[in-house]
Amino acid sequence: MSWFTSPQRDSREDIRAARQALAFAGYPLSQATTEYDKYLYRVRAALASHRHTLRAGFLAGVALAVALMLTAGVLSFLLVVIFGSGVPSPGPAGPTVVPGTEDAGTSDRSPLDLVLPAATSMVILGVAGAATALVTRGRWRGAGVLVTFSDVAPRQTYLLQTVAVWVGIGALMVLAVRWRGDEEMVTGAIVMLAFAGIPLLAFFFYAVFPSLYRWLLPRVSPLDAAAFARPIIELEVALQIDSERETHGRGTFHRAFYDRSAWADEVLARLDVSRSGRRRG
Repeated sequence: MSWFTSPQRDSREDIRAARQALAFAGYPLSQATTEYDKYLYRVRAALASHRHTLRAGFLAGVALAVALMLTAGVLSFLLVVIFGSGVPSPGPAGPTVVPGTEDAGTSDRSPLDLVLPAATSMVILGVAGAATALVTRGRWRGAGVLVTFSDVAPRQTYLLQTVAVWVGIGALMVLAVRWRGDEEMVTGAIVMLAFAGIPLLAFFFYAVFPSLYRWLLPRVSPLDAAAFARPIIELEVALQIDSERETHGRGTFHRAFYDRSAWADEVLARLDVSRSGRRRG
């Protein structure tokens, strides 16, 4: 279905016009496409509502948790297959079995022993994803992507916010271990989490999460980011062209680059930008 494969949230005409503007600015076609797609994602991330941001981030975190569990399950299976033959076999008479204890090691297990840890992991990483999505939203809003295309300057406060997110996630993981584990297990598990588990998980999370979130956001948020991005890009490029005309002389520039110059005039007139009131950037 189109929602899952490739939802068309953005106006195709606005996408084409914005890429054309970048071509007028001197970008090669491939670079114009790359830069525009990057900017469009940032605009969407900054413009999305809190509800859609949280939903897309949570789903991305849950998907990452499922991928981690599947990977761990496959690796465990492979280890059993590869090293299973190395388990010492019983003697000629076979193992000694005490009647009534054949399933003593497994009789106390229940489906909850697997379901609860899995559900807990998905919830924790879902919360991490939702919080990270909010940080991403604030990051690009603070960088000015809703105002400018070329002068984006991310503020470094998002790094502190990211650390705060993972301090909270670490606390949730410790609480989950204390809830499910016995006293002897808790101390060792907490040490492992603090010095290895949480840092490795955070590294893997930020290696995979951005791509998942970028894929999910347009499937959750219905906004047309291209319609918002187009006038920002067109205005900056038109002002750049007008500045070059003033520097090199309008007559020569106009004859040499008629299409580019006429396009700039059309954009400035359409966006109603007065010569005295406009500023670059």
